[in-house]
Amino acid sequence: MIPTNQFRNHDHLFEQVCHNRATEEEMEQAENLLQTMEQRLEKQIDQWETVEQLTQRRSVSSTMKWVAGVAASLLFILMVSIVNKHYKEQEYAQLQMTEDTFDNPEDAAAEAQRALLKFSEAINKAIE
Repeated sequence: MIPTNQFRNHDHLFEQVCHNRATEEEMEQAENLLQTMEQRLEKQIDQWETVEQLTQRRSVSSTMKWVAGVAASLLFILMVSIVNKHYKEQEYAQLQMTEDTFDNPEDAAAEAQRALLKFSEAINKAIE
């Protein structure tokens, strides 16, 4: 922080330089003052930029965590539905295998005899 009496000196110096009444020493002081102010300003800008970069990194990081969480949830839901569908298909296949395909035993016997006859004919052809 610059003390109040230095502000008065700076005001006086500013007036001298603006009205072309400054001596070489006052011009040198003005240049030094400008350099000092420029350095302070650059330092402040660098600090603001650092803070902004950290904020952006945190923002991107939290956004990526949120997106990854949503993607993981969707993947989990998809996998559960696929597994559920697979188990339902297996249950349905087992049900079909355990159910009788014929309501009448005579029809079932005739179909079995026809299948065995076809199988026998195929075996006989293979042997010849």
